[in-house]
Amino acid sequence: MRNSPFTIEEVTDPSAIETARARADQGRGNADWLEGHWPGLLPHARGKFIAVAGGEGFVAETVQAAWAWVDQNHPEDGGAFVQYVPSVQGPRI
Repeated sequence: MRNSPFTIEEVTDPSAIETARARADQGRGNADWLEGHWPGLLPHARGKFIAVAGGEGFVAETVQAAWAWVDQNHPEDGGAFVQYVPSVQGPRI
């Protein structure tokens, strides 16, 4: 990884820019959904993975199961994400 090249490119294609904006909007919408639904997900989600896509969530035992749910239920959502919920509450060191 130390010798991996890092490239920055300027994107000027309007279609690519619009696609990126749409994905960012979907991601923000999913993040907002998660923020508003944390109380209903905890403590059940502790030690598991939460998949959020299409304005809904799914609690899975594995990361693979979480992404499979996304692929099956919201394949069009470019802002979907999967997040691990630590099993213990409090600060992590």
